[in-house]
Amino acid sequence: MENLRLSWDLFILVFFGIVIAYSFIIGRNQTLKVIISTYMAILTADGLGNLIKTYLLPAAPTLQGEMGDQAMVLIKIFTFVLVIVILAIKGGFRVDVLPERSVVTRVLANLSFGFLNAGLLVSTLLVYLTGGSFVSGSISAGFTTSLYQESLFVKSIVDNYNVWFALPVIGVVLVSLFQRAED
Repeated sequence: MENLRLSWDLFILVFFGIVIAYSFIIGRNQTLKVIISTYMAILTADGLGNLIKTYLLPAAPTLQGEMGDQAMVLIKIFTFVLVIVILAIKGGFRVDVLPERSVVTRVLANLSFGFLNAGLLVSTLLVYLTGGSFVSGSISAGFTTSLYQESLFVKSIVDNYNVWFALPVIGVVLVSLFQRAED
């Protein structure tokens, strides 16, 4: 029996599967709430990260250079995850989409939103690992880690992060257009 070779591609595929399965557990409305929370978390993590980079890092001589870059990555990822969890669990808003009439349509909508949610989460985390930002649209030109170089899947997600950023909103708009046509 050969040894199982774990890779980042496998990890990302498993993560997609877990997020999609979780989307079926929590339902479409809660999945949409997580997607909205994710966008809010992206803005919060980028904004807070930019403030810290501009005002706090220059005042801390020990956090200059690579150490400061690593600190920024950790701050953005921690803030990103924390805001999603807080808003998804305790957020003061509710998403209530009209139910589809067909079971097949409900399943496809839930599957689609789960997939888009997973793509948004993974692409955001990978962009933050590069030291990049969704808001400013920057990805570090020096991003040459083994993760990026060894995985075509990771490279594709990072190189196309704008697509992953836009697709969930496009999906919500399309569902909204079709739901209004059925009423």
